[in-house]
Amino acid sequence: MKVYEAIALGAKELESVCPNPRLESELLLSHSLRIDRVKLAIKRDEVLKEEELERFLKYIEKRKSRIPYQYIVKKQHFMGFEFYVDERVLIPRPETEILVEEALKRMKSGDLILDIGTGSGAIAISIAKLFPDCKVYAVDVSEEALEVAKYNAEKLGVAEKIIFIKSDIFSNIPQDVKFDLIVSNPPYIKKAELENLQEEVKKEPILALDGGEDGLFFYKRIIPDCKFYLKKGGRGLFEIGYGQREEVEKIFLENGFDEIEVIKDLAHIDRVIIGRYNL
Repeated sequence: MKVYEAIALGAKELESVCPNPRLESELLLSHSLRIDRVKLAIKRDEVLKEEELERFLKYIEKRKSRIPYQYIVKKQHFMGFEFYVDERVLIPRPETEILVEEALKRMKSGDLILDIGTGSGAIAISIAKLFPDCKVYAVDVSEEALEVAKYNAEKLGVAEKIIFIKSDIFSNIPQDVKFDLIVSNPPYIKKAELENLQEEVKKEPILALDGGEDGLFFYKRIIPDCKFYLKKGGRGLFEIGYGQREEVEKIFLENGFDEIEVIKDLAHIDRVIIGRYNL
């Protein structure tokens, strides 16, 4: 089978699976061949080797079973960097880049940052890469997630700048450590809505998605305890879900935060909320 025929076959197989089946077919074939997608056009009339075709068809079958593309190719781009991802971690989303961008705007030389629920390490590692003069603590309750995050930190050359700790939020953070910024993209989907998620999203770790009955479980746990770990004037930055702005703002205000800011995403949805601790 020639390259162009394989692309057409893959696209046909993925018609009912994804919105752009030809693109994903090309991406999976380029991954199978270990080449950039742009090179497929040059090779369009080349005949695939038997093992190349088998590998490609195996990827197509995985995608048809609604395994996310990122888990098949084991990578996701975030903040201009390529992160390794697999079923142990949530796939970093483009909208979470807003959280990193807003954190970077508020950082100064020598800052100490805490990333709660680090997952793949995308937030912590991006901050360490883009703001070299800082130190980052990255915590997660999942040992498996921390394994992925540590691998990404090594891969991207910032392992020495990040302290990884297995911790249920603040449980294993020394109380004498005070942070300039605490950032988090916590689980914020309501438990009742989990069943209605796309099949691909359901393949991701439930621990990283389930925000409890009202979607606010982790904000209610994290924000009240920030006062023990933030310097005065330090800030908490959190990604939020649709319609959660008012409730999270209320939690901030009840716990000694002021100067509340809300940043919208490209769809004009409230996406990041920021508060300054001032007690």
